[in-house]
Amino acid sequence: MSTTQREAVNGNAGVRQDRTESDPLTVRALARGLSILSLFDIDHREWTIDEIAARTGLLRMTAYRMVRTLESADFIVRDTTTNQYHLGPAAISMAYVAEDYSDFVEHARPYLEELLARTGESVTLAVPVDGLPVCVSILNSTRPFQRQAAPGRIIGDLAAVHTKVFTAFASSDRRAAVLAQKRRKHTPRTVTDPEQLTRELERVVEDGVAFDEEGLYVGICSVAAPVRDQLGHVVAALSVVMPAGRFGPDERDHCVRAVREVAASFSAYLGWNSPRPSPVQSAQSARDARSSRKDSD
Repeated sequence: MSTTQREAVNGNAGVRQDRTESDPLTVRALARGLSILSLFDIDHREWTIDEIAARTGLLRMTAYRMVRTLESADFIVRDTTTNQYHLGPAAISMAYVAEDYSDFVEHARPYLEELLARTGESVTLAVPVDGLPVCVSILNSTRPFQRQAAPGRIIGDLAAVHTKVFTAFASSDRRAAVLAQKRRKHTPRTVTDPEQLTRELERVVEDGVAFDEEGLYVGICSVAAPVRDQLGHVVAALSVVMPAGRFGPDERDHCVRAVREVAASFSAYLGWNSPRPSPVQSAQSARDARSSRKDSD
């Protein structure tokens, strides 16, 4: 496993740990056990005891006892040959009672492919599940890039573009609850001030796009736009993700134009009839048109 993959797992586990430790009504032992289960995803299917202890921050003996407890209930299973643990039948059976997004992902795929073709960068689709963004599909760029997200992973930190999109367009109560949460300083560029975050979310609503410029992971930038259903509800977020070295002013403008237009096309497919754009969006559209003409010359 690469360093960036380890950072991704640690970062996602840290977000959940912050929430559980700040709530006096949570059971810490249960939270620790769940933090072990949350390590498993499509990119990280097996773990050793030492890796589990390192990723969760638990003492090795504590991690071992937690793992043995989960193993006794069939939530994880040990491979006797490699001494690595993978998800067991109890965990897998739970997936069948969760909401299935496979049809939605299938409908979204042509738009993900278009966004990938237009930008040449990795693209991600996330949906809100009980208030938290969950990555449900990724198309990888052929260009050199180590992505952080994986299908099935929760992207719940407000430094992430998907969380910014869903929070910006959420109800005022939901937005206030998210802004009130304790924020982690993931990188030197992570914004944690509630007032600054409030202004940023207001810009997301005005501009129709959200940005992450190395706020979640050093060296990684992304831009996302909302996808709406026929009633105008934000049901997904499309994003383009790339190394910071490929996110200069020209690339940024190109990605903004692409993700906004593809998200609008997907929304139209879902039945959304976009109202008249705001003055800010109209001005941006004019700049996009001029840029498109310049690119074609």
